[in-house]
Amino acid sequence: MKNQLIYFALVLSLSGCNGPDARRLNNGSRNTDSKPDEMIGQSHTVQAVTEKANISIEACEGCVTIGDLIKNKKSYSSKTIMIKGMVTRLNPEIMGKNWVHIQDGTEYKEGFDLTITTQEVVQVGDVVTFEGTIELDKDFGYGYFYSILMEDGKIVR
Repeated sequence: MKNQLIYFALVLSLSGCNGPDARRLNNGSRNTDSKPDEMIGQSHTVQAVTEKANISIEACEGCVTIGDLIKNKKSYSSKTIMIKGMVTRLNPEIMGKNWVHIQDGTEYKEGFDLTITTQEVVQVGDVVTFEGTIELDKDFGYGYFYSILMEDGKIVR
């Protein structure tokens, strides 16, 4: 298990896996705060940078938008929902799962991206509808924390 976590941390640090509110330990390359250099690499975290795509995906019947999910995240906690969006980033085969980032053009307080763990195979640019369980405050250790994450997403449309 420890080796898997180390592998996970290494792969994510190289691939820059970012989701809504994804944070990682500061390695100096993304020092966005005013901490002195001697503080870099200590236990503080920084907000990872994700670019907002210029897209507009129409929500499907029964789907939740990313903006609504972020705005009302507590009401979706541990619930299974459907969400439709465009794949904007893919980090395959990390801890036995593909880590898919989707956007639909909606946002709430600068949150516009959802990370989904899945066994499904998708490509960047695909427009997909996932169904999965929303987990809040998921901490994988090594500085990787997701305030919102869809786990075990399955493509339904």
